[in-house]
Amino acid sequence: MIWINIGAEIRVLFRPIAIHFAQKGAGVGARQETAGPSGVDGGGRSAALAMVGIQETDDPCFWERVSQPWEVLAKPLGRGPFRNEKTFLATPNCILYRESFASRLRVHALSPEGMLAISVPVRCGNRTSYFNRALHERGLPATLPGAAEAVLEAGQRHFMVLMRLTLLRHHLTAEQVVRLEAGAAAHLLPVPSETMERLGRWLDELLARAHRAPGMLDHPAAVHALEQELITGLAGAVVLPERHELPARASVRRCGFERAIECIRHADLTALDQATLCVTAGVSQRTLDYAFREHLGLPPAAFIRQLRLHALRRMLLASRLGESTVTDLAYHLGFTQLGRLAGDYRCAFGEAPSATLARPFQGDAPYFWPGRPALRLCAA
Repeated sequence: MIWINIGAEIRVLFRPIAIHFAQKGAGVGARQETAGPSGVDGGGRSAALAMVGIQETDDPCFWERVSQPWEVLAKPLGRGPFRNEKTFLATPNCILYRESFASRLRVHALSPEGMLAISVPVRCGNRTSYFNRALHERGLPATLPGAAEAVLEAGQRHFMVLMRLTLLRHHLTAEQVVRLEAGAAAHLLPVPSETMERLGRWLDELLARAHRAPGMLDHPAAVHALEQELITGLAGAVVLPERHELPARASVRRCGFERAIECIRHADLTALDQATLCVTAGVSQRTLDYAFREHLGLPPAAFIRQLRLHALRRMLLASRLGESTVTDLAYHLGFTQLGRLAGDYRCAFGEAPSATLARPFQGDAPYFWPGRPALRLCAA
């Protein structure tokens, strides 16, 4: 086991295990971004890094930085110190982690590309909500790749499960996948109330098993077995709708929202404006505004601005005092109205940009598991 200390804000215990997948006649590389059902990508190259670990974070900005492969924007609500504790297992195709929060928090996020994301609540508060609506006690909040919003109550504890869609299609029948994806598109996977507690205990045991015997991650067959157990176990717990109960075709508003999120995910946000976003989404500005308010609780222009504000905070924290100025970093991210920026920044983070820049540099956050690069927030 290896301890890594990054200032006083992140404490990590992890055991990284390189897993090499080989296929007859194919070379073995070190690519981590893409992994197919067999554990290798389409070119037969390795996909390969598996690890278990414990992560403790005392600052919401650092939590954002170590939340890969999510792209996360965190806003603490109310008073009280921020603290997140996370125990995780990451394989080439799945990520399972248990996490808890000491204070109330609102989160906007882009969920990982190519992955189904499922939350399994263990302990929630009365004000916990997902996707801009109250938590449904008989279901699991879930999403296909796209945007997500949640309010997490102080003391909340839950499991998060991320699974590559390619692996689901390998281990489940085509009909199971269609119905599972339909439930995720509606952001709720129905689970009987008597199953919820049992599901949490099972995930706890699976996570503990990997932490007790991390040497199993040296063996591709054991990693495959863990992934298959996770997928089939979750699929077995969910009450999937029959084919005739599947929701109707997505509305124009929903399709436009999904196209806009994909545009945001890949665009240079310093040059993206709402008019361009509407053209890409193929809907009017009013339709897109309604869609963003419905799913994220704020209009598209505000969402893009929040992404850029959080990017500025990360850059300020990563800059040593004297090597950069707030003005230079702000201009670099496309902010030109510095007075308005200072007000928005203080409203979002409770301090001036100069105060953030004056903090001691804590070092780079570690990169724990496979995921896509961060959003493009600077001009190329």
